[in-house]
Amino acid sequence: MGTLLKWLLLALLGVLLLSDIRLDTSLYRYADNRLEIAFPRWQPDSPWLYLLWIPGQGVFSCCQAAKTDLDQPAKIPLW
Repeated sequence: MGTLLKWLLLALLGVLLLSDIRLDTSLYRYADNRLEIAFPRWQPDSPWLYLLWIPGQGVFSCCQAAKTDLDQPAKIPLW
């Protein structure tokens, strides 16, 4: 069991190293915080796995349809 857990953690680390990760943080506005992970890094237009988490809006998405351009600033509406 320990060996399986070790290999799963190593695989997760490998996936994260090959991913394009964007983390936006703000101390003043909770809605400006977001985390985007796109895997693999060499296919930015159609990633195999795309995760988006915006805690200020309660948004969690894990599909390709919600993919945004990682080079563009986040477009979060003001309340």
